Amino acid sequence: MNSKQWVVSSTEAINLRLVKAAPPGTEEEDEEDVVEFNPVFTYPIFGEQEQIYGYKDLSINIEFASGSLASCFSMGYKEKNSAADKIYLKMKDFLPPDIIDNRELFSQTAKKDYTGFRPMGTKSGEYRIQHEDYENSVFEFYDATFNTPRFKDYHRRMECFAIFFIEGASFIEDTDEKWEVRLVFERVSENGHETYNFVGYCTMYPYFCYPDQVRMRISQFLILPSYQQMGHGSRLYQSLYNDFCSRKNIREMTVEDPNEEFSDMRDKNDMRHLTANGVFKDLKAPIKKDQIEKTAQKFKLTKRQVARCYEMALLRNLDSRNKALVRAFRLQVKERLYRHNLEALSQLDEEERKSKLHETFLSVQEDYRRLLQLV
Repeated sequence: MNSKQWVVSSTEAINLRLVKAAPPGTEEEDEEDVVEFNPVFTYPIFGEQEQIYGYKDLSINIEFASGSLASCFSMGYKEKNSAADKIYLKMKDFLPPDIIDNRELFSQTAKKDYTGFRPMGTKSGEYRIQHEDYENSVFEFYDATFNTPRFKDYHRRMECFAIFFIEGASFIEDTDEKWEVRLVFERVSENGHETYNFVGYCTMYPYFCYPDQVRMRISQFLILPSYQQMGHGSRLYQSLYNDFCSRKNIREMTVEDPNEEFSDMRDKNDMRHLTANGVFKDLKAPIKKDQIEKTAQKFKLTKRQVARCYEMALLRNLDSRNKALVRAFRLQVKERLYRHNLEALSQLDEEERKSKLHETFLSVQEDYRRLLQLV
């Protein structure tokens, strides 16, 4: 027996489906609008190889009502062997605790929730986007904690998205009252009905900062795939940053293990904000340490993030024909890289250290050029 024919990719086999029921009393009442996508990560459930053994033509459907996130689990396959993985048992701890396996009951729930579901928490802002598919939509922010009525149960439904789409994500402790969460919902007004669809969210945690402030750390930040590449991530980030800047008890905003996509979005928004506030006016290298510290303190950003933004601003205006300016820029970046990687570089001999530092500099410079095209 060829064992490979019984192995399937767990990321390909799992279908995540957002189900929007049709308005009651309309011709489409018995129809459903379904958006389907695959997870990016399944290794926390099925291991590093992200494989499921023992099935042919396996399909695993995890469906969510688009607003309330009421959920349903189902699976199908052509053949199953006697040693097949027990899929639901492996997935159970990563799925909403109130998930059901009755498709008819789920469909009824989705219809009921179509007009009945409302976001929980305190509305803190709204915006529109220029997109032909969202002309009737307003996007709204809602702030919640685990003390907010209905939110703890809702969070248990939505947190599985973190496992599927954020590398290294784990469930957060919902008994810790310090967590803050900002949710994004799409409010749609049509056919005399008002409905809400879940778009994404961000979790934040305050860490004590001596003597009497906190550092607010962004932990999980997610926009669902069907809403990506429309600017929602930037809108959410900007709303958080503006909120943090207005709160006197917050010293700075930090980010826990950002991935490349988030880092790009963060850099783009920070560069635009600092540029609009005149931070880079008449900028020349070398930029002194105290200038970086003052800017970081004023704009509640980390010193490393501000230093990187200064370096990008220097490169943006750099005249490559001016050898003195090119050298000043190179030394500015290398000094920061040396300090940041001091422990690793100190293990190398002098020639290796110089070579490695220059190699890293070239890589950073190239990445800055890529980022500057986004700003």
